[in-house]
Amino acid sequence: MKLKDIEYFYQLSQLNSFTRAAKYFGVSQPTISYAIKRLEDKLECDLIVKDPSHRSVALTRQGEIFAAQAEEIINLVSNSVNKVKESLHPDITIGFPPMISNYIFQTLSGRDYDLEQLSTYKFVRGGSNDLLVGLEEGKFDLSVLGSLEPIQNPHLEITPLFTKEFYIVVSKKHPLALHRQIAFRDVLKEKFVLLDSHNVHLTAFNRLNHLYRDQVKPALMLDDLAAIKQIVKQNKGISFLSGLALSKADEKDLVKLPLVNNEKMTFYISYAYPKNLSLPKELDSFIKLIKRVK
Repeated sequence: MKLKDIEYFYQLSQLNSFTRAAKYFGVSQPTISYAIKRLEDKLECDLIVKDPSHRSVALTRQGEIFAAQAEEIINLVSNSVNKVKESLHPDITIGFPPMISNYIFQTLSGRDYDLEQLSTYKFVRGGSNDLLVGLEEGKFDLSVLGSLEPIQNPHLEITPLFTKEFYIVVSKKHPLALHRQIAFRDVLKEKFVLLDSHNVHLTAFNRLNHLYRDQVKPALMLDDLAAIKQIVKQNKGISFLSGLALSKADEKDLVKLPLVNNEKMTFYISYAYPKNLSLPKELDSFIKLIKRVK
């Protein structure tokens, strides 16, 4: 029993016309007729009600049963073929923190790099801490990560990409906007709007705050960078963000204030992959692409 014969029969049962079925497959009507005959000989029963004119097609009871089974057979074979093809060309899964991915892709697109190759990857967005755990568990082939120190992990190959400084970020309307740099003690009474615990930024903020006995009680914590920047632009609070989070467009309304030298904090951006992974060509191409960003 040929799969193509089953496909011919199934489409015939759906289209109810030898002419339309033949047109659907781009074959002659006799090709469809011979396929039905072969199936009927194999099953030892009629599948369609005989009509010498071939003007209409009606299924016998056995034909209706077989048509239902034929659909399942065709879908099963199609799914099996797709799974085999996927195993030959598996998706390359890359973990990417949203803020870092936005910065990298915007930087690359602004430099007219061809980003079409990125369509071959499956990106999973999440916080750096969660992505690091997923990488250790084998959920990703590679992950880009943000951290407050260079990452050390005996199971991973880790390569630094670049670093960014953390800033106190205020509206241009805020009195602090005139400062060239700032100490954390000068903002203890300010209303902070911060990225939440899904982000390394909050860990960095807490380290500074802890130096001052955790005097700052954040007014609001969100997992939405755009919303935070909008609130700060409206001068309804200030924030603590890395240079990664701020674009040139933000400079119209926001001022980033460097911290004094003894309080400066650095955001490390790196990529990592399992030590036992032999880098496929496609993954090597991705690494070369993101290395262009500083």
